[in-house]
Amino acid sequence: MPKHLLIIALSLFAFVFMGCHHDTEQEDYSALPSLHLTMTPLQIDSIMIDQDNKVSPYAVLIDAQGDTLFQGNLDHFKTRGNKTFNERKKPFALKFPQKQSLFGLARSKSFVLLANAGDETHLRNAIGLDLARAMGIPAPRYAFLTLYVNGSYWGLYQMTNKVDVGKNALDITDLEKLNELVNPKPLEDYVWYGSGRKKQVVQRKGVLLEDDPDDITGGYLLDNTGPPLAYGKSVSGFVSDAGDNIRIRSPKYASPREVDYIAQRYNEMESAIHAPEGIHPETGRHYSEYLDVESFARYYLLNEILWNIDGGYASFMMYKDADTIDPKFYAGPAWDYDRILNNAVFLMNSEAFVNEFYVDQKKEKIGETYSGGLLYYLCKHKDFQQVVRDCYLNEISSVCHQYLEESSFDSLASLLSREADRDNMVYNTRYSKDYEAGVSRATAFLRERVAFFDRYYLSSDDGHVVVYYNLPNNRYRKYCFLLGEAVYAPQLVKAVYNHDPIYTLYFPGTDSIVPDGTVFLSPQKLELRQREPTKHEVQMRRIKKKLRKIGLDF
Repeated sequence: MPKHLLIIALSLFAFVFMGCHHDTEQEDYSALPSLHLTMTPLQIDSIMIDQDNKVSPYAVLIDAQGDTLFQGNLDHFKTRGNKTFNERKKPFALKFPQKQSLFGLARSKSFVLLANAGDETHLRNAIGLDLARAMGIPAPRYAFLTLYVNGSYWGLYQMTNKVDVGKNALDITDLEKLNELVNPKPLEDYVWYGSGRKKQVVQRKGVLLEDDPDDITGGYLLDNTGPPLAYGKSVSGFVSDAGDNIRIRSPKYASPREVDYIAQRYNEMESAIHAPEGIHPETGRHYSEYLDVESFARYYLLNEILWNIDGGYASFMMYKDADTIDPKFYAGPAWDYDRILNNAVFLMNSEAFVNEFYVDQKKEKIGETYSGGLLYYLCKHKDFQQVVRDCYLNEISSVCHQYLEESSFDSLASLLSREADRDNMVYNTRYSKDYEAGVSRATAFLRERVAFFDRYYLSSDDGHVVVYYNLPNNRYRKYCFLLGEAVYAPQLVKAVYNHDPIYTLYFPGTDSIVPDGTVFLSPQKLELRQREPTKHEVQMRRIKKKLRKIGLDF
């Protein structure tokens, strides 16, 4: 019997006897590869309840032509993610028994299946990773596939390599391997100090290893996790002096000396960045002596152009090699781009987002549980901003335009459209009614962002209208309009509730409202304040709400 018929027969057998996840039946092979797993209901429940639980399902991986690439039991299969773990559609991690070379990805045993549960286009992570590589920032490659469990359709997934240190990943000194060489037991068998994986935030945590390598200066892969959830689940890490939660991704099992060393180096860099003149008050070293400025400038531009709401705030990775090779911190690899390109519906949404400097904003007060302030404070230094401007004008602008001209938005969207529609309907993804409209909305926003940055960096410093407005907890939003452009107040995505606040622009220190659509001829700073809606506005909201119930929207 041909292999593909045997696989279908096994899948149908599993579907009948093992139960199903979704009612959508498996169809013939599409233009995408497919992964078929067989699991018992108990195994499914186990991984869905706790992402620390692992199972070893029988797996069949088939390419787009119907040829079998792998057949056998996986070493393990598990759920993963932080906020995304709470979505109906879970992301997964899997490990093969032997290293695999699949779909142009780096040869490895371990891979990740990104769910893209909050992105109806399923393209945003692809765009973020592709543009990062085009800008010279490390980023994993990817391939799309469909996932079936016990014959049932589980969705469209994006398969990538894990962000890790190694010959086929981030090519820096592998301190994890050096730790394995000098310690007799498996590293995971040693006692954890601090909170371990108890999901608590402590200042420093790691593993009580018996010995350390002679050189503990690198390499390190760090992750500024933002909210404490991801940090709490990590084995090793530290809380910076400014309050940022830093997970040590590699070495995963870091000794006390290693944690203390990298924490001290990071805190010195952070203090230099936060200092008004960019100079550490005790060491006298400029922040540029701690980090590669161009690397951070590229990373800043990537996240700002993509309007990444997590940029510099969460999933912000940095790496450092051994001092004998390179003592500086570098930004990257790039990761986690499902909420880029105007895909944050809980924020105020309007055309003004195209003109917003989102990463260059203070997210929290310094010293709170997480501040997200590293890129914000870098942007306060004129010398860093000059590097950013030069980097954009000399290279990044042309990279972005070339990417937009040569990008495979349309071809990739066409390839994914059938499965994306199917996935969006199964999981009821927002905006799922019109896939093509979602793709157009995302890609048009990227083109408009690049056009805005072209105009911004080609204009002089005094050629802007800067609009700041305050939010609770000492946060603010920053917009830049070029002279002669209309300035207006962004509103909420949809005014659903009768008493949603209204945001209105005022001239600073006055009660004079700035009319929407005002065109300024000279630079001014404006203030946006929150106010209660008028009776007329409340009535209009009620009318709009009733119209939406009968399918009318605008």
